[in-house]
Amino acid sequence: MKKLTYITIVLLGISFIIQAQDSTFRYSFKRGDLKIVGLKNIYPAYLADPLGNRCEAAAQFMKYSDLDFDDNINNGGDYRGHLVIYPAFRMSLLQFRPKSNPKLGVEGEIGIMLPVYLRMGGNDMIGTDGIYYFAVAGNPTEWLYLRLSKHHICTHLGDEYSSGPTVSVTDVDPAKLRAPVNDDMRFNVAVKPLWFMGRPDLDILMVYGELGYFDPGSDFLGGRQSKPHTFARMNYMTGAELEYYFTGKLKKAGGVYAAYNVSWYQENGFAPNTNFTMGYILPQDRYQKRMRVGLQFYNGRSLVNQFYYKKERFFGIYLAFDV
Repeated sequence: MKKLTYITIVLLGISFIIQAQDSTFRYSFKRGDLKIVGLKNIYPAYLADPLGNRCEAAAQFMKYSDLDFDDNINNGGDYRGHLVIYPAFRMSLLQFRPKSNPKLGVEGEIGIMLPVYLRMGGNDMIGTDGIYYFAVAGNPTEWLYLRLSKHHICTHLGDEYSSGPTVSVTDVDPAKLRAPVNDDMRFNVAVKPLWFMGRPDLDILMVYGELGYFDPGSDFLGGRQSKPHTFARMNYMTGAELEYYFTGKLKKAGGVYAAYNVSWYQENGFAPNTNFTMGYILPQDRYQKRMRVGLQFYNGRSLVNQFYYKKERFFGIYLAFDV
């Protein structure tokens, strides 16, 4: 547990350092500019996607959970609460922007997020996930964004589930754990419908959708897996978000936001997973990576990927920033 904590702190520190700089490794051509490596991506980051790539520290106060603990310390009340750390990293590769309109472009994209789930109170680790993706993204217009990605999601158990002299135990049988691994292809579309009003101060709404599917076979990364539900191949997601930045005398006071996200997975019988969040964006220049403090309400399948077949409902508070 101590080693994992140290690793997490190091990863978060690296992420903060990386956010403070960007690459100057670029070439200029007659028709546009090519940045070999960078940290400013074209495709927007979602505010309410529970598994979206961002750095975050969160406290989640469970109101219902199928994942139960049984010991003398945590019985009753909010003993199912989680403390979650989301170290993450996102990189742009070979980003090209035309000189005729530098707001447009196309790029490769790499993303990594390693959520670490701890028990509230005892701080024992419930589990950690690995979420990785490779993508091609771009925006052919200023109001439309597209991305095609390959995701790999894996999961690892924490120290609560060993069969040895564990003080606190759960209702999960270690012999029946499902060890899910998913290699999905995902197609994303994001639209800014208020862009057509021609006023940047009113361009505050974004809506988006995602189609995910598992394609059996192999590629340069090896064999693609979808365990344990080999034939549950589809997942869908949609959402909307509003951002408002203060103007006038308060223009340096930051902004506020509200966002909603809903997803459906075939492996869960297409039961909906809903997430609503709202909060405050710390003062910064607009269209930059947002640091924010927020509240959320989630109701759906467990966000700990090891227990995707169990349900949970919680209120949360978090500090997050885009990567």
